[in-house]
Amino acid sequence: MKKIVVILLLMLVISMVPVSAQDSIANFPQNFIRISLLNQDPNPVKPGEFMDIKIRVEALSTKTRTNDFKNLKITLIESYPFTLESGSATTEIGTLKETEAVDTIYRLKVASDAPDGISRIKFKYSSDEFSDVLSSGFIEIDIRSVESALAVTSISTSPESIQPGHKADLNLTLKNAATTSMRDISVMLDLKYAPFTPLETTAEKKIRLLNPGEEAEVHFSLIADTDAESKPYKIPLILNFLDDRDNKFNKNDTLGLLIYSKPELDLNIEDTEVILPGQTGEITISVSNVGPSEIKFISLTVLESPDYEVVSTAKNYMGNLEPDDFQTASFNIHVNKKNPVLKLELTYKDSYNKEFTSQFNLPLKVYNQRTAAKYGLTKANGGIGRLIIYIIVILFIYYVIKGWRRERSIDFGLRYGAKQTIRKIFRFILWFRIKNLKKIPEKLKSLIKE
Repeated sequence: MKKIVVILLLMLVISMVPVSAQDSIANFPQNFIRISLLNQDPNPVKPGEFMDIKIRVEALSTKTRTNDFKNLKITLIESYPFTLESGSATTEIGTLKETEAVDTIYRLKVASDAPDGISRIKFKYSSDEFSDVLSSGFIEIDIRSVESALAVTSISTSPESIQPGHKADLNLTLKNAATTSMRDISVMLDLKYAPFTPLETTAEKKIRLLNPGEEAEVHFSLIADTDAESKPYKIPLILNFLDDRDNKFNKNDTLGLLIYSKPELDLNIEDTEVILPGQTGEITISVSNVGPSEIKFISLTVLESPDYEVVSTAKNYMGNLEPDDFQTASFNIHVNKKNPVLKLELTYKDSYNKEFTSQFNLPLKVYNQRTAAKYGLTKANGGIGRLIIYIIVILFIYYVIKGWRRERSIDFGLRYGAKQTIRKIFRFILWFRIKNLKKIPEKLKSLIKE
C-alpha cells in the first residue's frame, strides 16, 4: 500500500513539472522512455550564442512489462545548427526504474548563420535490454535574432550642423530585418544630459506594426540650447517592442548630433602710449570671444604698413579663449602719420580643430599738438613763456649784428651779443625789486590824471 502511495505521489509531481510546449517532448518507439525539455537559457537564443538546455528523462509506466532500465545511457544527436560546447553527448544514467525521472543539462552553441525559428534536437538511448533506440520525436529550440534585427538604417538632421538656439529636424529610419513581425515599437530619445529640447512633439514616437523586411520613419523636432557648446553629442536611443509571440524586447543604441557655432571674435585697441605722430610707444590690443564656443590656439600678428613700424615682435601667441572671455597682447609701434590704421591678422581653431585666418583693420587715434593739448593728453606750451623765448632770441640776434658791425668779427659779435643779452635779462629781473614795485601805483595814478 505504501509503495502505491509513493508511486502516485511521484506521478503527481512529474505531472506538475512545466514544459515549454507539447512539441518539446521526444518520444521513443513503444513509449518506454520519454525526454522532455524543462528549460532553455536564454530563451529565445540568438545565432552564434551559447545556451543551456535542461531535459528530463522518464521511464514510463507500461502494462506489458516491468519498465526498469539498467545501464541506461542517453545520447544527444548533434546536428545543424547545434554543436556540443562542453562535456559528452552521452549521459550515463545507470538504473532507472519505472515512473522514475532524472534531469540532465547540455551546453550547446548555436551556429552564427542559424535561421530564425524553431530548430529540433533528437536523442537516442541504450541499455542492457535495448541498443541505440532513436527517438521518434524531438525537442524544439527557439532561435531568434530579433534583438539585433530591428536596426536604425539611417539618421539625418536638417541642418546637418545645429546652431545653438536654432531648430533642427531629426529623421530616423528603422528596418525589420528579422523573419517575424514586430509591433508596439517605441522609439525614445534620452535627452536628459543633452542640450536639446523636443519642439512641438515629445521625445518618444510609436510604430504600431513592422512586418519582416519593412521600413518605417520617425521624425523629431528639436531645438538646441542657446548656450550649447560646439561639439558632438551622444544621444541614447531606446527601442522597445514585441514580437509576434508577445515576447518583450528592448534595445539601447546611440546616435550623434552635431552642434556648431562659427567662432565670433571682437578686436579693440585697449590702451595706447602713442598720441602724436612720430612717437614710439606700447599699444595694447584686446581679443574677445563673443560666441558660445571655445576658440583655441589664437595667434595675433601686426602686419606691415607704411603708416607705422613695429619695433617689437610682430606676433603674439594668446592661447585659448572660453566664451565671454578676452586676452590682451601688447606691441611697441612707431607711428609715421596721423590716424594710422593697424592691420592685424588672427589665426585660430574652432572646437572641431578647423583652422581659420581673419584680418582686421583698427584705426588708431593720433592727434596734432593743439588737439592733444585740448583733450588734456599733453601739456600745452604757455604763450608768455614762448614770447619771452622769442624776445630773448631777437635780442641776442640784434646784439650779435651790432657787435659784428663794430669790429667786423663774428667771434666778437657772438660774445657781444651773449653779454648784452644776459645783461638785459638781469636788468629786467632786477626791475621787479620791491622798491620799484611800490612805485607802480603812484605811476598809474599820475598816468590816469594825465
